[in-house]
Amino acid sequence: MKQHKTMKAAIVGTGFIGKQHYEAIRRLPNTGVVAVVDADATKIAAFAQEYGIEHAFTSMEELLDNLEIDVVHICTPNFLHYPMAKLALERGVNVFCEKPLSLTAHESEDLVRIAKDKQVHHAVNLNYRSNVMVREMRHRIQNEQIGNVLMIQSEYIQDWLMFDTDYDWHFLPKMVGPSRTVADIGTHVFDIVQFVTNSKIKEVFANLVTVYPQRFQREQRGETFSQEYVGEAKAVDVVNEDAAMIIARLDNGAQVSIVLSQVTGGYKNGLEIVVSGSKSSLTWKQEMADRLIVGNRLGGNEMLYADPKYVDRSLSDFISLPNGHAVGWADAFKNSIHEFYKTIQNDVYQSDSIVDFNEGHYLMKLVEATLESNKTKQWVTIHE
Repeated sequence: MKQHKTMKAAIVGTGFIGKQHYEAIRRLPNTGVVAVVDADATKIAAFAQEYGIEHAFTSMEELLDNLEIDVVHICTPNFLHYPMAKLALERGVNVFCEKPLSLTAHESEDLVRIAKDKQVHHAVNLNYRSNVMVREMRHRIQNEQIGNVLMIQSEYIQDWLMFDTDYDWHFLPKMVGPSRTVADIGTHVFDIVQFVTNSKIKEVFANLVTVYPQRFQREQRGETFSQEYVGEAKAVDVVNEDAAMIIARLDNGAQVSIVLSQVTGGYKNGLEIVVSGSKSSLTWKQEMADRLIVGNRLGGNEMLYADPKYVDRSLSDFISLPNGHAVGWADAFKNSIHEFYKTIQNDVYQSDSIVDFNEGHYLMKLVEATLESNKTKQWVTIHE
């Protein structure tokens, strides 16, 4: 049996998502978080001490100049993804980057070029495709167990920006690019639709919605999804979207409807996908992540749980716990990183396991296509 060396990882960013990366990496065999990076020296020192991380740096350059690592995890606001990924690639370091890969398709295309030139491993964290029931959905579709795919419906609905007093860095184009909701949660929907159907989205027609032309900005404390606001409020203009309605066509001919919202009360992380087939349908809901619903017309519906007995044998590695012990978001997150680490250790890509920078670049083209469609009120075709 091949013995893998211990993977040495560094995490850039100490907010909500950086902590999730740390906890996921700690669950993996033959891995260790050896360094953490944050521009705030006081914050990074406290983080390193709390989590027992040996090295703490205030810049990517300082990290790469002083430490040999196998992979860097980029967990920063969007505008830093491109320059940090570029720097790591140019130094020959493998990169696992949060989505979206960049602010523009021009930037993501540049990362694809550099990664190919440097021959290093690269991935974007679209972790929902690493949930075992999403993979079971893909398996059943590919094996035509639901018949021909007729149509796909998907939605990703949240409420964390529901009030006009909700305001943070996600509203600043210089930090997130020209899109907010589509780039933030729409990329997850694009990826999961393409993944389960094994087809590319080739055309989109989009209507983007900004429900509050103005919001009220106050001093923010806390992390994303758990902000607290203090002090006096000032009115600021909103220039990116709160929601989106998108219809799309896949290269296999199937049509897709997508609804996105970050302003819908009562929905915390409501990602759902329904694939309608000529024999049956499949439904997966992120907030019931350990279950897959098979919808039948002539008989009763089925609810499958995440257990090796109910899914294809090849997917058992994606299940960490026995039936009844819910497999959820953190497990898919861990699986996503584990699959990437295995590609580094084996020096070979497993094409359906990770979202490499080529796919991340295509997602950026999809984001820009929705912006163009919203502007022109026409269908937009995405080219390879």
